[in-house]
Amino acid sequence: MSARQVLIPRLLHVGTGCLRDVGPLLADHDFDLRCVLVGSGRGASRMLAEAVVEGLRRADVRVVVVSQLAGRLDQAASIASTIIEEGVTAAVAVGGGRVLDTVKLAAARTDVDFVSVPTAVSNDGISSPVASLVGKDGARATHSARMPCGIVVDVAAIGSAPPATIRAGVGDLVSNLTACLDWRLADREGREQYDAYAAMIAESAARPALELDEVTSSASHEVLAQGLLLSGLAMAASGTSRPCSGAEHLISHALDARLGRGAALHGEQVALGTLVAAAAHNSALLPALQSLYLRLGLPLRPDDVGLTTAQLVDAVQAGPALRPDRWTILSDERFRHRMEAEALVAGAMGYRPVAVPSTRSITRSVAAPSSR
Repeated sequence: MSARQVLIPRLLHVGTGCLRDVGPLLADHDFDLRCVLVGSGRGASRMLAEAVVEGLRRADVRVVVVSQLAGRLDQAASIASTIIEEGVTAAVAVGGGRVLDTVKLAAARTDVDFVSVPTAVSNDGISSPVASLVGKDGARATHSARMPCGIVVDVAAIGSAPPATIRAGVGDLVSNLTACLDWRLADREGREQYDAYAAMIAESAARPALELDEVTSSASHEVLAQGLLLSGLAMAASGTSRPCSGAEHLISHALDARLGRGAALHGEQVALGTLVAAAAHNSALLPALQSLYLRLGLPLRPDDVGLTTAQLVDAVQAGPALRPDRWTILSDERFRHRMEAEALVAGAMGYRPVAVPSTRSITRSVAAPSSR
């Protein structure tokens, strides 16, 4: 019997005002600092990255700075080229999910250590082993990468991010719960093998978020950051995004594909998709999620994030085709019918009870939330 081997970050630091300490933290954890690339985005993340660069240069580290990153595949390719040309030995990304994923993929393809320094917690990209980037055709696609070798979370930086990004992070985190329902369903249908260990990590990461009363305090930011970090560990443990990505993510990907730049934040769309998935599973999670969203200001209706109900219904129907290999509750052929998809969305949004008759797939997928 072979033992499970899970690569975890050798550096994990959560603190306040610790951006200038990134250099010493890397040195203390045996990172190769002969040449460090620091990538950032626009605006606030670029300014925050300057603190990281200053700390590294103060330690006499040669630094290559790359900015204006926006989550594009061509930018990841350019950074990979820079890493090779400059002899970069470690790559640090300072910013939100788009910045992190861009540098993450470049580091994975060039086999250098990647360090994640999130300035927002809008999704689990801060620790996940995958990168979601926009290609030259304008479509967003997910690429296999690696879990960061180091993660440094400055709670003060996260607290300065727009409130919508923090709420989006909650949406992405609680989606673990419906993703695991889908994973169990896929196992029961003989479509994929369920990993109870990875699912336990993912669910344990998400459940504290259900108890949040606000998202303005540093304590709530720590709960969110820790949950998203554990989500990355769940994906690394399973070797797949399954424990953190199910029907709700397919809905979000479908919205991205159809709306492009008109799409809402990933975590906001996933939050809506999580309501839909919980309703489709007839799960007791649905009222708990609706209560959480109401307390924290997460979207309960499509128009809360500038979408229409018709667009959400379209995404419910289109989502499964984006990844036919990923069996979810929406893979049930009933949801190909417009009326059934509309009834599902109406029930999820709280307009009226779900008017979708039970079938074998539905009834077999009903599972009370675990107490873990």
